[in-house]
Amino acid sequence: MLDTAEGVLIGLRGCDTDSAFHELVRAAQIHVVPIFTIASALVELASGAGEFGDLPGRARSAARDEWGRLLDASPRRARNSP
Repeated sequence: MLDTAEGVLIGLRGCDTDSAFHELVRAAQIHVVPIFTIASALVELASGAGEFGDLPGRARSAARDEWGRLLDASPRRARNSP
């Protein structure tokens, strides 16, 4: 899941793997959420597919706070909007 979350950030930001990983670490520390949990929340948010499991609400909120606007502004998300 961590690799997938890094891939989401690489795709959205055009950054490298190290930058994506450090962004996940920073977000996990700021929001006091384990890194694998926030990575799962980011993947869930990016997929738009709903729940993947029992993610804490705090992790979902953290992912929305950190990356919601970025995902909403992505060209792919804009094409799929009603």
